[in-house]
Amino acid sequence: MTGTFAFSFDREVFRGTYDSRQAALAAATEELKKREDLPAGIFIGQWAEPNPQTDHHAESVVANMRDRWRIATGESTYLEKPTEQQLADLDYDLDRTIRGWLAKHKLLPRPTKVRAVSEHPIPNVHHVAQAELHETSVIGEP
Repeated sequence: MTGTFAFSFDREVFRGTYDSRQAALAAATEELKKREDLPAGIFIGQWAEPNPQTDHHAESVVANMRDRWRIATGESTYLEKPTEQQLADLDYDLDRTIRGWLAKHKLLPRPTKVRAVSEHPIPNVHHVAQAELHETSVIGEP
């Protein structure tokens, strides 16, 4: 998964997808320049890749195939006793195939949770306009 890092100013709402913590921090620093208020800190987290539930389908696929075969032919010995290794192989292949299909059609779930959050101090990005410099001999008088 590319673009696994995001930033937040409140540790609750994260945004963006960046390839590194440094890139997310740089983007957050740029975003600070557009804000009128200063948050307490910058939080950088890594999007947790969601589980698209593409595994552990072998037994139900085999059961479905066996039931359809029995209905179509009247025989009940088809796929009667696949071994654990055969089911594991089928699970692996189904997982890869389903993930590929989801990716091809852009149906993979989007990340919604963030983990490994680090906090960074706010850099000095706001500029104070410089007043004209005047020497004064008496306070309050130019």
